[in-house]
Formats: sequence, structure tokens, C-alpha cells
Amino acid sequence: MNQAVTAKTNDSFDAIKEAHTLSGNPEKIQEYYDKWAVAYNNDVSNEEYTGPEYIVNFLGSLKSDDGLKAIDTSNRNIEILDAGCGTGLVGIVLKQKGYQNIDGSDLSERMVEQALSTGVYNFLESGIDLTKKNEAYENNQYDATVCCGVFTLGHVPPTALSELIRITKPGGWIVVSTRKSYYDSTNFQEVCDRYQQEGKVKLVNHVKDSPYISEEGAHYWAFAVC
Repeated sequence: MNQAVTAKTNDSFDAIKEAHTLSGNPEKIQEYYDKWAVAYNNDVSNEEYTGPEYIVNFLGSLKSDDGLKAIDTSNRNIEILDAGCGTGLVGIVLKQKGYQNIDGSDLSERMVEQALSTGVYNFLESGIDLTKKNEAYENNQYDATVCCGVFTLGHVPPTALSELIRITKPGGWIVVSTRKSYYDSTNFQEVCDRYQQEGKVKLVNHVKDSPYISEEGAHYWAFAVC
């Protein structure tokens, strides 16, 4: 690798790592991603970010389980929210797989502007903080909610799952990625167990340490809303 390419890759890695130091502060996160928006796709591509394709394929593999009647993800007309859509990388893959009704949300207005340029979303909303109830979305609104690259260090706490549960229909799917480092250093498993015990969701599928980005893998989780 020549020196110019090496410097470019190092810059991309540093940009991603700096995002992990934002301490979950919404104002800091919004400001950082507003500034990063134009370079984001290039930076994550340099670091071999495969999470979007993996999570969409994971969504498409889901089926009802043990008497649980869940929404059919093979139906390409289901209504999907790409929560924390960023520049639209997940939305692009969803569209490539034939899904037609895709909305997106993100905290950063500049990231949403980038997502808008993809042309794959029916509706986009910026200023969406997943740590609180967002009036932009009704209870039980979506057939599936996909959240890739959000449950990562410096971003949202595991309890942000509650907002995803609220906006997803009973029988609908919540599919999320958690970076391995995030899972290892938070109480994500405890929160998942608690929400299941409370009868809010059922964990239907879970794959560990799967492809995500060159630095490390991620765990992928599929919950059916009860």
C-alpha cells in the first residue's frame, strides 16, 4: 500500500474511532455527524463496513417461530424504518433487495441530507433522538425497524431499544447490530433479558461476532414485538 493510501485509511479509522468517544451526548453526536456527513461513506468504505448488507440479509431470513405469528419479511411491501439511517447505506441495500416502503431517521440533519440524495426513502426525519419518545412516530407504526451502527460505543444506551419497540407493530421485527466492544462493555444483554421477561419482545434469532467492519465483528439481534 502506498503512503498516500495508507494516510487516507488511517484518517478513516481515526474518524470512526473518534465517534466512539462522544459519551452518548446527543448534541456532541449531532455536531460530529453533521461535520462528518460528506466524508462518511468514503471513510466507512475504507474500513470495509459490511454491516448494512449483513443486517438486511438477516432481516430477510426471519420467520415466525414456535407459534409466534410475525410479519412476513419476504413481503417486499412491508413498512420499514431505518432508525439511525445515517447517509442511507442500509436503505440502499433494502431497495436493492426489493423493499419498497422505507423511511429513515437520524439525529444529524446533514446525514439525512446525504440519505435523501439516495432516492430510496419515502420519508426522512432528522433530529431523532432514540433515547426518548419522538412525536414524529406513532405507536405501532412500522412492520420492521432496522438499526445498524447505532448501538455502538459513545452513541445510545441499550435502553434505546424501548423506543424501537414503541414504534414497531405487534408481530413486527426489530433488527439491530451491536458492535462486539459495545456488547462487552454495556448491559445490553441485561436489558434484552428484562424486556423479554416483561413480555415486550421475544428474541427470535441472534448471531454473534459476524461481519461488520474490518476492526471487529458485531452481534446481530432479531426481536419480534409482543
